[in-house]
Amino acid sequence: MNMKDFVGAIERSYEQMEAIIRSLPFGTILTDLDQTILFHNETVQKIFKRPADRINGEVLTTYVDPNLLDGIAEGTNIHIDFRGHTFVLRKEHTTINDQLYYVYLFSSVKGLEEILSASSEKTELLETVMEFAFDGVVMVDKDGYITMLSKEYAEFLNVRVEDVIGKHATDVIENTRMHIVAKTGKPEVADLQRIKGDYMIATRVPIIKNGEITGAVGRVLFRNVGGFNSLYKRVKLMETELKKYKGEFREQNKATYTFHHIVGDSDSIIKAKHQAERAANSDSNVLLLGESGTGKELFAHAIHNAGSRAPGSFVKVNCAAIPPDLLESELFGYEEGSFTGAKKGGKKGKFEAADGGTIFLDEIGELPLHMQVKFLRVLQEKEVERVGSTTSKPIDVRVIAATNRNLEEMVDKGEFRLDLFYRLNVVAIHIPPLRDREKDLGQLCLHFIEKLNPIMKKKVDGISKDAQRLLHQYKWPGNIRELENVIERALNMLDNGTVIKSEHLPAKLTDTPSNHSVESLAVSIEKAEKTALMNALKQTKGNRSKAASLLGISRSTFYEKLTKYQL
Repeated sequence: MNMKDFVGAIERSYEQMEAIIRSLPFGTILTDLDQTILFHNETVQKIFKRPADRINGEVLTTYVDPNLLDGIAEGTNIHIDFRGHTFVLRKEHTTINDQLYYVYLFSSVKGLEEILSASSEKTELLETVMEFAFDGVVMVDKDGYITMLSKEYAEFLNVRVEDVIGKHATDVIENTRMHIVAKTGKPEVADLQRIKGDYMIATRVPIIKNGEITGAVGRVLFRNVGGFNSLYKRVKLMETELKKYKGEFREQNKATYTFHHIVGDSDSIIKAKHQAERAANSDSNVLLLGESGTGKELFAHAIHNAGSRAPGSFVKVNCAAIPPDLLESELFGYEEGSFTGAKKGGKKGKFEAADGGTIFLDEIGELPLHMQVKFLRVLQEKEVERVGSTTSKPIDVRVIAATNRNLEEMVDKGEFRLDLFYRLNVVAIHIPPLRDREKDLGQLCLHFIEKLNPIMKKKVDGISKDAQRLLHQYKWPGNIRELENVIERALNMLDNGTVIKSEHLPAKLTDTPSNHSVESLAVSIEKAEKTALMNALKQTKGNRSKAASLLGISRSTFYEKLTKYQL
């Protein structure tokens, strides 16, 4: 390791330790072996009644009797009197990049002493606190991008630390909420997080400097679960029962994407993202409008994941893909014996499956009128009635609908209910077509290349200028979906190359009018006349009089044109 890398490693360790110390509920000081104060939290400032810049760099004996400090054995507590108050002072040590440091913890007698005395092992609390720095730890910046990942956590995730630094947390850690904590500033303590098929205990706290959120630090407890064992067993038992009684809803109902996955910097897509981010902060119904292939479902995923309903289900329904005679039972469920072939015990519908979460209704414009009436009742009454049932069940569902049709025109034609349109059109977000996002085209192409390279075992790293020109002049009626299809097709056409060229693109892009020289009108007319003369002579087997008659011109004019075109 060179000096630059070594310094960088120390800085990351210090940043990690600072974040941990800052989040502790009692006064905490980090010193070197000479007891020079290197870092402290705000609680220490309140105890010492001095600003931060006056404390760091001073020796701890400035505030605490040197004899008392020398008499503290590591892992033990002493009582000290300071400014008329009695505190418990505890001393521990920690290691940062193989260097030894001291950690001193201050608390009132009613604080730390009571916590410690309640424990069967005096060091249990401090061991837990200090273990935070060396177990499954991750740090992100304010936008959710990873700035530090502990070696142990990287090994657990089966990734390399150097490969994930700078990546978004959602791309590295399954079911993470680090980006949410970094955005909201709200800590999450002892939260259940599912990773690799098992539930872990995760704690996430924001990093706050000078009153502003600069990121978040989190820890996943994936070993030495200790006191959480009984909770873990109960969760596993509940999970088993859930699979037994609700097997038809197998963990498929979850949102995959976040706003981080929406690629592009054009004004139109930035505007749509901002509107969607604001919508995510409420439970109001959202209507996503846009052409087919623009990414409406991606926006629906992101809105759900950024809101308070993120832990709940995200149920997707394509209203155009379900036969009309099955749509009611699919959406609202049915009771046992309600119709021939009904399952024993009945079946819950999509709305019940989404209870506490979000239901995404794609192609809402294809919903039949008789179903629109029942759907409206769900929105108004917040309850659902299964097919064959005489009672209703209350539900708590957030609705996100999407369509590529003009619902207002459908309302005018009587194809869509006006009252339902008003219920859905609370927050309307227009997703722009790709032809209005020309600035994003290059970025999207690289995104799909990076996505498809590992899948197709390719090493493509760019697109030639000629191919870029063809991509930019195409109108993209199929939008983002069509672009991904074109890039995938191009990668299939590549043998061992690393650059997509024009010959790798489909004919619909290469055979465009702009690729051919434009002839003058006079030349085009002459070509048409010549072709007409030849066809007329061919049809009349060389009889010029009949050919002139077929063309509707005089014989003299016909002979002039034969001479002109040397026929």
